[in-house]
Amino acid sequence: MTQTSSVREERQLGVKELLAFIGMALGMFLAVLNIQIVGSSFDQIKAGLSAGPEEVSWVLTSALIAEVIMIPMSGWLSRLMSTRWLFTGCALGFGAASIGCAQATSIEQMIFFRAAQGFMGGGLAPMIWAAIYISFPKRYQNYLLAIVSLLGTSAVALGPSLGGWISEEASWPWLFYFSVPFAALSALMVFLFLDVDRPDWSIAEEIDLLGILLMATFFMCLLVVLEEGRREDWFASRLIVVLSITSAISGFLFVWRELTCSKPLIDLRVFGYFNFSLGAFYVAVFGAGMFVPLYLLPLFLSRIIGLNTWQIGSMLVVLGVTMMVTGFCMPLLMRLFSLRTIAIVGFSMMSLGTWYQAQLNFNTGFVELLLPQVLRGAATQMCFLSMMGLAVGSLPEHQVKAGTALFQLTMRLGAAVCVTIANNYLFIRTRHHYHEIRESIAVGDPMAKETLGLLEASGSRALGESPWALMASLQRYAALGEREAMILAFNEVTTVVALCIAATLIFMPLIGRGRRPSTGPV
Repeated sequence: MTQTSSVREERQLGVKELLAFIGMALGMFLAVLNIQIVGSSFDQIKAGLSAGPEEVSWVLTSALIAEVIMIPMSGWLSRLMSTRWLFTGCALGFGAASIGCAQATSIEQMIFFRAAQGFMGGGLAPMIWAAIYISFPKRYQNYLLAIVSLLGTSAVALGPSLGGWISEEASWPWLFYFSVPFAALSALMVFLFLDVDRPDWSIAEEIDLLGILLMATFFMCLLVVLEEGRREDWFASRLIVVLSITSAISGFLFVWRELTCSKPLIDLRVFGYFNFSLGAFYVAVFGAGMFVPLYLLPLFLSRIIGLNTWQIGSMLVVLGVTMMVTGFCMPLLMRLFSLRTIAIVGFSMMSLGTWYQAQLNFNTGFVELLLPQVLRGAATQMCFLSMMGLAVGSLPEHQVKAGTALFQLTMRLGAAVCVTIANNYLFIRTRHHYHEIRESIAVGDPMAKETLGLLEASGSRALGESPWALMASLQRYAALGEREAMILAFNEVTTVVALCIAATLIFMPLIGRGRRPSTGPV
């Protein structure tokens, strides 16, 4: 252990450091919240900008693409500009982009400013994790990590319900105006109180422009293929084929470039540390396990149950409350148990909670969702914090900035890719089950005949012996069939996620205890 790290472990947390931490935590919270906040307000944004349903989906996609481009760059930029100047610039840029989003008068303007907002937000989240590991006293790190994890996961759970409430009580531009004063406050606090490193402008002389171009091409093409593939009938479309080939080639060249460059944009050599590589794998699993069911459940409550955004938020409030309670308990758990034990319990609980969530039906309500939300909310904090400690906590100090950026990137990519796959699989399985239900009438299925007879009888009571009675009963049966097909598909996708999380537990004993090495990667 170096003399500097020994002094850092012994000293107290100063007032300026605490204020700097609050400013960074506020900025990180805004960045995560604003990705999710538009999810429940697409209809209002679509109407306000006269956009089509396929166009408005890019309000979310553009921010995600820009964010995943910026996240891996944040480590290099913080070394170039210093954490203080980069965070301040990103917070101010985030606020300015938010104003642009609120004042947008066309879908093209909205997509541009959302991309700018996502790019600036992508620089806010990774830096606070690196600052905690590098600059704050070790005795306080578990508490600070728990607070940041609590804010990040709560923002994910709070975003859709808060966005729905703001849209209904005010109007959709206030989804973005809401962030502006807090972004300015975050920038001011960080600028005045943060002092963890110094700029190193010398690395600008060997900027890896080719690496930046390859990385941006890879991520942009990959996410566009995943977003637009189903609409374009996948590889039947020449555009999707070209983008897929471009993504594969640029991705390969990007990895080769970063491993052979003397001063790479992203130091992929951190994957040489076994704990970090396995931790990155598990945080990608966590991203999928957290975000896929969180995406599917509000969709189910809206399409099948018919709830509005405020009612959906009320149904999901237990998830956020459980995250908060568990977040306060995490420092104690991290003192009493090893991080690996916490991770095993956390991923087991997430798998079990996701499986319970896969028992949805038309009568699903608050009580039926209580247990899965409690299990998943508690598991969220346990999974993320344990993996952060095991992966990033095992890196040498000079690799922490690159490690935290890549750690955040793998979680975002795991979530973005798996949500897109789940959405496509949901469409395919819904269509499959609907065809099965429709065919059950043709083959004379007894249950289908009984249901159709009941519907026809109720139609006859309303319409008499009119020939329209049979037509009405067939239409009602088709609507019921579509509803049941969607319920089966929702449950299938969620069950697959639960089983995948459970399957990954077999690798958990391989991960170490997260001690920071003094030697190089192994």
